[in-house]
Amino acid sequence: MAPIYLMKPIAVLGAGNVGQTMAADLTLKGYKVRLYELPEFAKKSLGEVLETRKIELEGEQINFKWFRNEGVAEIDVVTTDMGEALDGVELILLPIPASGHKAFFEKMIPHLEDGMIISLFPDNYGSLMFRKMIGDELKVIVGGWISAPYGTRMIEPGKIDCMIRAYRFRGDALPSKDWNEFLKEQKDLPFFFTAKLEKADTVMAIGLENANPIVHVPGSILNVGAMEVSQREGVLGVGKGEWSLYRHGMSPAIVRVIEAYYEEILRIAEAIGIEIIRFRKEQFYHKHTIMREAFIAPFYEVSSIMGIKGPLSVEDRYFTEDIPIGCVTAWRLAKKFGVSVPVIESLITLGSIICQRDFFKEGRSLEDYGIEGLGRDGLLRFLRG
Repeated sequence: MAPIYLMKPIAVLGAGNVGQTMAADLTLKGYKVRLYELPEFAKKSLGEVLETRKIELEGEQINFKWFRNEGVAEIDVVTTDMGEALDGVELILLPIPASGHKAFFEKMIPHLEDGMIISLFPDNYGSLMFRKMIGDELKVIVGGWISAPYGTRMIEPGKIDCMIRAYRFRGDALPSKDWNEFLKEQKDLPFFFTAKLEKADTVMAIGLENANPIVHVPGSILNVGAMEVSQREGVLGVGKGEWSLYRHGMSPAIVRVIEAYYEEILRIAEAIGIEIIRFRKEQFYHKHTIMREAFIAPFYEVSSIMGIKGPLSVEDRYFTEDIPIGCVTAWRLAKKFGVSVPVIESLITLGSIICQRDFFKEGRSLEDYGIEGLGRDGLLRFLRG
């Protein structure tokens, strides 16, 4: 029997950088795609694409297989109607920031049917929140991945510069016993063609080993002064809008904090009883630190990730998403399982002052994930099934 993605359309929910890249990538390989965006964001993120349904995919797309997929893709359906997006689909891809999980899930749930597969890019504990929200009534498969499958940027709505395709890509389903079924309906999609796919040790491991909070939060907080000053043209030799954490913000001292953060994440995972990625010391000490392990670039002295600009303000997701979701979730797990995490706690405290928000209060709770009352053994049974 042919895989479901050859028989039915695929829904791509979220039309940001990754969503538009993914929709074009799939369409150019012959897949029927339903691209959905929340109505309140559609005009800004999609612009004329709402009418033309056309997205131009370009860029180096660096990868070890020298694979490129480029051209103008005419998307089958571009919509702000969730019912239209999900009608008749079985595979649902969500390339959205974790800050959007709840809004998308609330709109999705009334239209879901038994047998659907929901895949999050990145998972960022979203599959846990999703399971809590749907309860036991729907029989769907849900899981997620450690990151987006591309390093990509939107030049303007409908015009995408895909700089690099992921090399190492880890994921899992919730519960883990659904992994094989979760994977088989996705492994042949074009954005996985260049990737080394690996099963992680539960979706909790995916959340903990996500490099975004590990790298972005120490790097952004400890460089916040230089970042803000750089927004005044000509100061520090970095033009306005040209600040890059990887190009301008990485130094041995910064990386030592990133490494210390990671050591605390390791201790949390050990306390829970799950395995996460193990990095060697030398893997931290270059400009793109441990991000290089997922987005390694062949025959390039400097990876394309170095061209990624930002953060440009304290309202950037490096602060407003990675702290309340990545850092705060890790901190809450540490408290639950008796692990001391002074580095993570101090970064949340500093981030709250810098952003003038209380991230301890507004960050995700273990109740949001449906795991507040579970002990270690109960949590492992829930995660693995």
